[in-house]
Amino acid sequence: MGWAIVAAVVGAPRGAHAADGWSVTDPLAVGLAFLSNLAIHESGHYMIASGVGAGDAKLKFFSQEDGAFFLGLSTATNLPEESVLTYKLGGEIASSYTFELALRNFRGQPTTYNSALLFFSGTDFFWYTVFSFYIAPQEDQRYDPAGIRQITGFSRPTLLGAASAQLAANTYRVWSGSDVVVPSFSYDRRSAALNFTVRY
Repeated sequence: MGWAIVAAVVGAPRGAHAADGWSVTDPLAVGLAFLSNLAIHESGHYMIASGVGAGDAKLKFFSQEDGAFFLGLSTATNLPEESVLTYKLGGEIASSYTFELALRNFRGQPTTYNSALLFFSGTDFFWYTVFSFYIAPQEDQRYDPAGIRQITGFSRPTLLGAASAQLAANTYRVWSGSDVVVPSFSYDRRSAALNFTVRY
């Protein structure tokens, strides 16, 4: 299902695919887009931690911690208990903003970088949820979806369903060029929610 955005980008109307042909610089652009989304995702956690007054917020990338591998890992001390959910969703909140920017740029200039950033940011929550619950050797609370599950008590299928709904809405927006249904996060220091706005 995660490849839906790839199909939407390739099959987007108005000739809006990345390029007329594949060039030797395209893998570099894709890699840069991946690293951009990763850095923005982790920075989302960092900014939430700083905003709620947590201490010693740190970011690590491509690290091995206690037998678990992390592409990115954000940690903070003295995080207020009421802000833990918002902190755990900080990466997805940041990626959702990245998707909006990437979508706008893609519609205006469908470069390889814009297309790849659209894919990585638009599928972020879905793939992280699949990895955390169904691929990782164990359900590690340091993975965002697993931490969200621990805090909220939501089941794996419930969280996967939310991530899948966001992915479906993102894919439709890319494929159709229409913003009839727009997923977004609302949050404050005490709560966070995934919303779907219907525009007529």
